[in-house]
Amino acid sequence: MTAGILVALSLTAAPPAFAATSYTATSVTASVTGTSVRATARIASSQSVTATRVGICARSASKVNVDFPLKSNVLLTSTGTSWAKTATFAAGTYSYWPCVNVGGSWTDIGPVRYFTVAAASTTPAPVPTITNPSGVAMPVGDLTGWKQTFTEDFTAPLARGSFPGSYGSKWLSYTGFTDTSKMGDYDQRIISAQDGNLDLLLHTENGRPLGAAPVPLVNGQWGGQVYGRFSVRMKADPAAGYGTGFLLWPDSDNWNDGEIDFPESGLTDVVKGYNHCLGSPSNNCLVVNTSAKYSDWHTYTIDWTPQRLSFIIDGTVVGSTTTNIPTKPLHWVMQVATTGVTPAASTSGHLLIDWATIYNYVP
Repeated sequence: MTAGILVALSLTAAPPAFAATSYTATSVTASVTGTSVRATARIASSQSVTATRVGICARSASKVNVDFPLKSNVLLTSTGTSWAKTATFAAGTYSYWPCVNVGGSWTDIGPVRYFTVAAASTTPAPVPTITNPSGVAMPVGDLTGWKQTFTEDFTAPLARGSFPGSYGSKWLSYTGFTDTSKMGDYDQRIISAQDGNLDLLLHTENGRPLGAAPVPLVNGQWGGQVYGRFSVRMKADPAAGYGTGFLLWPDSDNWNDGEIDFPESGLTDVVKGYNHCLGSPSNNCLVVNTSAKYSDWHTYTIDWTPQRLSFIIDGTVVGSTTTNIPTKPLHWVMQVATTGVTPAASTSGHLLIDWATIYNYVP
């Protein structure tokens, strides 16, 4: 009986196998000039195919479809096809990515990126002079082995609900989607600037705990770097259920390329730091516990070189490693969100950032 079945199967011709078409995109950029945004990409396919539509897809923070003008009936090949279009956008933060439609099916290509269109400027109100609200001035200028590429002192006031506003050329924030623990949401409306600090008001609204994740833009562009020095001076109220995950995250969105977290932990806990193992990121190859409390002003620094990764608080190294050092571009994200539990609806508190700086490694 079994042999008969085997013979019957062997006489049945198998259909030919075809490799699925895959797509790649390089030189993906979005340059903002006022309300005008020019997007570019070079899109290639693993085999020649005619795309019904191809270009850059985009979404507003409220998930409205605002794609750049797409090309129609484009022959894609392995050598790639260049694409560049300009569109006008209202003030706000937008996500964008290369996309292609073949045979009525859409394919998103590569990681999601972001750009911000700042609100139209008006005659600014006089800016009060604020001197070091945390008691320590922001460092300005290069250091030995480091070239300073970004500074932000938050001296310009900004009303809550209008972020990024006047900071749009240097900052964006995660907004409009659930946080990593899925217990709350990222919402940039909680961000303001006052008294020389960036102020994140952590609280619950309409039953959802709200956090945010400011992202600094070096030279006004989204994206990271290989090696660097990242410093932030901050403090926070002990809001139970909320925490920080200030991290360096891969531009590739491939967790295997590395993840560096510092400072990280719940706001009622002491500050900790982590370096995830390359190629096995669910494991931590460096874990640092400190005695620092979020309720006090501290300067937190990640020192990342080819030879060593160090975590520094107020100028003192609190942990370091010479192994599992990332070698791919990482970008800085200042995540503030729920910690895996739902904060009490009555819980609220402020996380304040006095200043932030970024340096390139210059050996």
